[in-house]
Amino acid sequence: MDPAQVIDLTGSSDNEDPVAMKHTKIKAIGDYIRNRVAGPHHAETIRVEDLASTPSTVLCTKQTQLYSTTRDRGWACGYRNCQMLLSSLIPLPILNTVPQVIELQQMLEQAWNAGFDPDGCAQLGRVVNTRKWIGATEIYCILAHLGVRAHIVDFHRATGANGTHPALFTWIVEYFTSGSKDERGFTNKHPLYLQHQGHSRTVVGVEMAEESVSVLVFDPDVPAARTPTRFLLSHTKNAQQYQIVYVDSEPHNVAQIPKTISSTRIP
Repeated sequence: MDPAQVIDLTGSSDNEDPVAMKHTKIKAIGDYIRNRVAGPHHAETIRVEDLASTPSTVLCTKQTQLYSTTRDRGWACGYRNCQMLLSSLIPLPILNTVPQVIELQQMLEQAWNAGFDPDGCAQLGRVVNTRKWIGATEIYCILAHLGVRAHIVDFHRATGANGTHPALFTWIVEYFTSGSKDERGFTNKHPLYLQHQGHSRTVVGVEMAEESVSVLVFDPDVPAARTPTRFLLSHTKNAQQYQIVYVDSEPHNVAQIPKTISSTRIP
């Protein structure tokens, strides 16, 4: 599990070596969508603390806000999931409210101008007022701009039968259950940014039943969602590779955050 170059799923073929590929994206962008953004898109929000819990659930920090909207469906899931992650961190030294999508776009360009992920900058170019998709490495850059140290974990191949990813489930369960929880199942853990080819979601916890484990995910493209979706191990066969972005709880000096992005590969 040594640090490695972040896997690129954008237009890659099954015959290519993902580690040898130059760029580091997991977005399946295809042709960039260059339509202008028609003003701010306000999403419905609820807090994780408003979710129903059971004795078998382990959830992220209760202050996390969940965002859903169909107004920017198809291109803004990365930004919406970034908002969910940031909501669990606020207040930060330089941020007291969750930024709007346009503000996140501006922060991404500012991070690139500061030298973060030059390959990503070269590939995407300008993002402000566009509908270009973003992925895990752009989330890293936005967080770095705000002094938040993010880490990327690549689950680059299936580790179970029928193309499933039990290693992904094991990692997520260990993440949420490694600390203490209160009587309702809330922990001090931040949510996880979960990326697969073409889409991203936010992991808000796990449900530990006697014979099965469900990963609880929130999809920003589902309108007026009030409960997370149970993501089962059998569902993981729908994608060949996954990425997780997780964050350190304590703010960092931006100068201490690596500008070249690497990842931990599992297995």
